[in-house]
Amino acid sequence: MNTNSLRSRLERRRTELARALRAPETFLRASVFTRTRRCGGATCRCAKGKGHTTAYLATNHPGGKTEQISLPPDLVPEARRWVAAYRRWWHSAEKISAINLELFRRRWIEPRKLAATRRKT
Repeated sequence: MNTNSLRSRLERRRTELARALRAPETFLRASVFTRTRRCGGATCRCAKGKGHTTAYLATNHPGGKTEQISLPPDLVPEARRWVAAYRRWWHSAEKISAINLELFRRRWIEPRKLAATRRKT
């Protein structure tokens, strides 16, 4: 494959991905998971059965702190949709980054001209 053709393909693909990358308002960098626990009540159904299942939303904050929020059952599907939307968005951003790296690797990036109004020091 000739280099101009490859460069054009990479640039077209990058443009397509960037157009599709528009972030939805409803996305969340987090995980949804469930835990089953026993409450400890001797007469509770969980003492002999499966236990109580609770869904949680976990997210990491800067500095490494993790936050977990318990979710009522009716919010679990919505939380899963938001997390999935973030993962799709992130996956597209990673593809664009890989294309840009290849363009730099092959030296196919044109340097931007400095603005004429910018003073040289």
